[in-house]
Amino acid sequence: MIVRSIIIEHEIPSPITYAVEVTIELDSGERRWCFFCTPDSLDRFGDFLPNSTIRIHAAAAHMIVLSVLTKETITAAINELQRTGELLHATRPVNGTHAFLQGVWVFNGAKAAFPSGVFTSRENAEAWITEHKLEGTLTLYPLDQSAYDHAIANGWFNPQSPNQKLPEFIQRFTSASQEHYHYERHESK
Repeated sequence: MIVRSIIIEHEIPSPITYAVEVTIELDSGERRWCFFCTPDSLDRFGDFLPNSTIRIHAAAAHMIVLSVLTKETITAAINELQRTGELLHATRPVNGTHAFLQGVWVFNGAKAAFPSGVFTSRENAEAWITEHKLEGTLTLYPLDQSAYDHAIANGWFNPQSPNQKLPEFIQRFTSASQEHYHYERHESK
């Protein structure tokens, strides 16, 4: 298994506080996906524990944390994962353009308790986000299936404890394996 190409899905405006999705193509033609983030970005994105401002990032098997995100550090990390035989474990296969064909794009603004927009295309969502200079996360959700059930069906999540089968867990569940994009507001000074 040899990495043929590494595609960083969007620009990295801040190498310390950002997260980015990466698609890797192997010499076999197989495509794999993961996302990279920094410790600082973990404080900016993710779910909140109930009634708190504490962030939780659970069951994110395809999350790779680096202290600084650049094309060079991402490439070096992927090469190290390949060298140690951990690349397949740290990434997930990409089937077609994405694991589900029908879905909606849901935008959650930074620190928002509820979504502020639902769109039929990523392009429409990004136009709205850009127009209003918003920050937050845009996530593709499947139709007629919960994120929890979808993650289990695709092998992205496997409940490891009885607590992970409780309504309180299921109703807050999101998966880092869902296609998603982070947006930060960049004001001119």
